[in-house]
Amino acid sequence: MTQKPTILVSGYGSWAKAKNNPAAQVAARLGQEEFDGCKVVTVELSVDTYSLQDQVNELLDRHQPDGWIGLGVSSAALVEPEMVGINWRHFNVPDVADVKLQATPIIAGGPAAYNATLPCEDMVAAMRARGIPAARSFSAGTHLCNQLIYTLAHTAKLRDIDLRSGFVHVPQSPENIAKKCDFGVAEPSMDLAVTTKAIRVCVEVLAAQLRARNDIQ
Repeated sequence: MTQKPTILVSGYGSWAKAKNNPAAQVAARLGQEEFDGCKVVTVELSVDTYSLQDQVNELLDRHQPDGWIGLGVSSAALVEPEMVGINWRHFNVPDVADVKLQATPIIAGGPAAYNATLPCEDMVAAMRARGIPAARSFSAGTHLCNQLIYTLAHTAKLRDIDLRSGFVHVPQSPENIAKKCDFGVAEPSMDLAVTTKAIRVCVEVLAAQLRARNDIQ
């Protein structure tokens, strides 16, 4: 019998650009759903650049996941699995501890970049097949979304664990955008039910890959 993999889905919580962050909301919704082919653990991460490594270490120790899908919000109109994380933090929008950083490495002396190890192309194809706008992205920015990609990959390398990890950007929620429509200009949004469906598809694609890996082992 194929062993069911454990997949951790983390959603960033409240911060300067999203008091009610759809990333955390989607993760919470997924935590209420049933999955046949995998065990899904959902958590909310704090948008705190200096505590992120400790958050990652604690969750890896507690749950020992086979896969990790991080979620964060963007201003795009589609769901975007990220392909790469770079070794830079550079942001003027503060984190929850009011930290702003300029051209600061995530890991001093670390590799310039890590590729995500999620099946991004298959995730995009599966989402599109279900009528959900999606595309690969090759720039996760230089805020904490990018930091999570890099931190997960670097930590997996140091621990010598086969963790399939990466990050998916999701659009804003209509509720958040509705608050900013006074002048007739607004960012795109996606209904939380559709976004949750999209990330469920991503989880199922990753779970299938992990089950196949377990069969080979």
